[in-house]
Amino acid sequence: MNTFLTSGLLAGLSFATLVMPAHADVTPRQCDIRYAKHLIGQPLSLAVKEQARTEANAARVVVNRHTPEFEPNRLRIFTDWDNAISNMYCG
Repeated sequence: MNTFLTSGLLAGLSFATLVMPAHADVTPRQCDIRYAKHLIGQPLSLAVKEQARTEANAARVVVNRHTPEFEPNRLRIFTDWDNAISNMYCG
């Protein structure tokens, strides 16, 4: 009985190590536009878009798209008719 319990426990632990990731992300990336708000009013370019993404700590950026799903690591940038940034927020 003891051998059966030990081998079952060993098999369970072996399976758990296969299923779990090798490392856990301690600080998940979450967008925060406080550091990128100064870009509102500037013309949007690839360089400004990348600067906004890095300063907001976002994983990706979408421009002028309203979508219903919320992604905490996505930066949304909105422009006016002159292609100047009019608003930005995370989600």
